[in-house]
Amino acid sequence: MSSSGIVSKKLKFKGEKSKKKKRSHHHSSGGGGEVEDDMAALAAADPRGWVYPESPMEINGPAFILLPSQPLTCLAWDAQRQRVYAAPVDIPQAPEGMNDLSEAEILQTIEPSDINHVWVISRLSGSEDVISLRTSTGTFLTATPSGTLTATTPSRGPLEAFIPISNSSPSASSSSLSSAFPGWSIQTQHNSKYISASEPTGLTIGKLKAELRADVDTAGENELVRIKCQREFVYKARLALQQEKDGVSSSSSKKRFLEGGPNEGSIEDELARNRESQTWGGGRTIVSEKDRRELKKARKEGKLGEAMLDRRAALKSDRYAK
Repeated sequence: MSSSGIVSKKLKFKGEKSKKKKRSHHHSSGGGGEVEDDMAALAAADPRGWVYPESPMEINGPAFILLPSQPLTCLAWDAQRQRVYAAPVDIPQAPEGMNDLSEAEILQTIEPSDINHVWVISRLSGSEDVISLRTSTGTFLTATPSGTLTATTPSRGPLEAFIPISNSSPSASSSSLSSAFPGWSIQTQHNSKYISASEPTGLTIGKLKAELRADVDTAGENELVRIKCQREFVYKARLALQQEKDGVSSSSSKKRFLEGGPNEGSIEDELARNRESQTWGGGRTIVSEKDRRELKKARKEGKLGEAMLDRRAALKSDRYAK
């Protein structure tokens, strides 16, 4: 026996499978590990949560637009009065025994509390830099040539097209919040004006939290907004951008997420597989927790096809599968 050899004293039995050691995914150089960790955290969290997009292409889906006003307000649509206005938002309360939340903590935890505070952002094919904002009632935000904002148009046209531009004003860049919570300016496409939320003046004091206009030529502090989008839409956009940048294909689970399919191994995934290959008699399906565990185990071992055939034979859904 070689003196350099190390003999394991752990008992092993015939047919016992060896356990694979977990590998660390942290990389020492290149910064690729941080990107993968961020993507993994983004994919694992609640898809209905709210995060701040970092690039214009990530601004998509349901959005919560915070305005630069004191106290904090958001862009909202009043369906009964048919008006666009700055609505006050519910500030999160600090836990009992703690001091008041800081501005960064408020921006991190704040979420919409009313469906009329949410705008659905979409893009037309071929004009990815241009977005439209749809209300909860199906109409679109419109910036008229006179500078007023309305949302009564049921279809989108040139007046309903906007361009999100990253705000890099000196005041925003000097703030410590600019890196964690990116600021944006929303520009109209038809006349290159900016949406502004200025302090109310004259008779409007006390009635409105901020005066909304779309006739400002240059972007400043009153034109700086912060946008929160639902996590799953930000993840899809970020994953597509990463794939386009790297030129590599993603894993099957990422493809499922990108295409809007169910998570691999979930009960929705099992139902989809049954509908595709194991339904009979009018599309009836049979699902159990045991089946899900067995199929998940077979998928890891690379025997999914064989397991599916065995399951079909056990269910007697196909006489030729026996």
